[in-house]
Amino acid sequence: MRLPDGRTALFYSIYEAISNAIHAIEERFGVTDFSTRGVITIVVEQNDDKTLRYIGISDNGIGLNSTHLIAFETCDTLQKEAKGGRGVGRLVWSKVFRDIKVKSTYETGMSGYDQVSFTFKPELDDSFVDIARAPSREGEMGTQIILSSIDPNENSAMSTTILTKNLCHHFFPYFIAGGMPRLNVQIGRRRLDIGSYLSTRVVRVAQDTISIDKENIGDIVISHVYVDKSISHEFGNSILLTAQGRVVKTIEIEKKFSLRTLANGKAYVCVVGGRFLDDRADQERTAFKALDSEVGMITDVAMNAAEAFLGAHIAGIRTVQRKSVLELLSEHPQLALSVKDVEQFVGTLSPSMSDEDIGKTLFTLLYRHEKRLRADIRLLDGGNSDEDTRDEFRSKVDSLVQKVSDDAKRRLAEYTIKRHQIIQLARSMLRYSDGSDRKYVWEKAVHELICPMGKMLSAHNYDDHNLWLIDDLLSYYSFFASDKPMTSFGVDGQRQEPDLIFFNPYGFRREGTTDPVVIIEFKRPGDETLTSDPVDQVLDYIERLRGRTVRGPEGEVISDIDDRTPFECIVICDLTEGAKKKFVRSLAQTRTPDGQGFYGYSSEHNASIRVLSYSKVFRDAEARNRSFFDRLGLLPEAVREALSEATSVAAE
Repeated sequence: MRLPDGRTALFYSIYEAISNAIHAIEERFGVTDFSTRGVITIVVEQNDDKTLRYIGISDNGIGLNSTHLIAFETCDTLQKEAKGGRGVGRLVWSKVFRDIKVKSTYETGMSGYDQVSFTFKPELDDSFVDIARAPSREGEMGTQIILSSIDPNENSAMSTTILTKNLCHHFFPYFIAGGMPRLNVQIGRRRLDIGSYLSTRVVRVAQDTISIDKENIGDIVISHVYVDKSISHEFGNSILLTAQGRVVKTIEIEKKFSLRTLANGKAYVCVVGGRFLDDRADQERTAFKALDSEVGMITDVAMNAAEAFLGAHIAGIRTVQRKSVLELLSEHPQLALSVKDVEQFVGTLSPSMSDEDIGKTLFTLLYRHEKRLRADIRLLDGGNSDEDTRDEFRSKVDSLVQKVSDDAKRRLAEYTIKRHQIIQLARSMLRYSDGSDRKYVWEKAVHELICPMGKMLSAHNYDDHNLWLIDDLLSYYSFFASDKPMTSFGVDGQRQEPDLIFFNPYGFRREGTTDPVVIIEFKRPGDETLTSDPVDQVLDYIERLRGRTVRGPEGEVISDIDDRTPFECIVICDLTEGAKKKFVRSLAQTRTPDGQGFYGYSSEHNASIRVLSYSKVFRDAEARNRSFFDRLGLLPEAVREALSEATSVAAE
């Protein structure tokens, strides 16, 4: 057996003496009165360096009569085990202390009292050395133990605060179950009542008496207690089933009710007692002599009482969980197939579930749904069964088609939400990037978000860009270049780099006509002066393209550009006052009806010119996106409201 050492051994020595004292006091005064009539006193004397000179422990228990004297000398006796002790602590005494003196007064006969004293040396076969007996009196009844001559290798400093905290922690179950006699500690001149100290850290907030009619259980008393975490340890955030002043069974509820996040920073303890439990505790008070169903009923009643008492705490958790559910469904609408009503779903969650746990649950439900759907489709794929009528088979097919359609809509809704997030990111680029210097991001940052720079792309690269921010139709051009020199697409001798240029539209080409070319030019957000004239810039690109053949990366002909080729030029910038002054003197001098842009036409270049503000571009993209999302439906009302509020705030 490995015994503790150092300060731990000192504490164990004190714990052993106090445990013996509790048992002795209970045996003298009985289960009903021992906690109110018993007194245990610990006296600690220190050396100048604060290490220990001796420890004295005294009690007013039954004393060491002949039976208890035999039990005192023997570890692991049935006498000790019946009281919930083991006696091993006295082996620690012999390791730490070289001098152990015991004096005890006990009752003899009807009115006589004797005193026995000896030096205890457990390493000897006859461990009672210099044993002496003498008459005594009732007022001295009890036992006093002096532990001294401490091994220097085991000695340690011990303050009242440290000893008090450790005693509270070790004997907390006794205190909380109402089974602790008065315990006084004195170190030097400082004296402290541990029970009074503990009462300032244990607050009984409420008490319920609940009658259980089944199995003749009767009244159960439930106390709701808040305790300092430093002293409750493994008994905190638990339901404690108590009997005869002891904790018999502990049921952990910290995870179930997420009690680590209690607003008051305390630990919660639900103390349960009653005659039924007192009468059915076993001799060691480590279990109940009752049916599992009976203990289960009491536990269920206590669990419900704890949940009701913790209602405000749980409501706060539900609010956080509701927010998590809304955020998850808002970002992943496909998960909504398992949530018809947000409030009801949140009510089914354990309070201990984090947002990650909730996400795992929803994705697991989605996986199971899709697995069942695949199985149903495979079953139908086998054809009409003999048991199904034609109408029943068609009904099953219609039901599956509806499920698949709804799932597809939810996935489309998720796609629109991803677009909303991109719009939010784009809007953030219209604010100062450096508030202290009042500087904006460069136009290339916005350009990079809308379409990667330095690349040539085609309609097959749909996932590589966000051209839909400007116009969804731009995605359907067969070839376009982003910030590439004209030489890279076959216009020899021209190193100019249009921000974006598009050739050969799909879907809206007209036979016998020249395909339009689109040129887009970005300007830095917040630019007051527009260091270059963007209208002149796009017209210059047109002049350099005229009479040229555009070729792809492998030399294939993309487009022949001549005088008949129409151009659509789009300039995107912030319409600052300086920018507006420049545009009203340009070919694009006509204001749009909403005041968010300008437009014009150059017959010389066969080019229409539009000037759009960043805010208009992103606001219109949000409106298109939101309109599409609203048409999809299928989400719980609370989720739709949350999304509507988010997009409305973003639009402002």
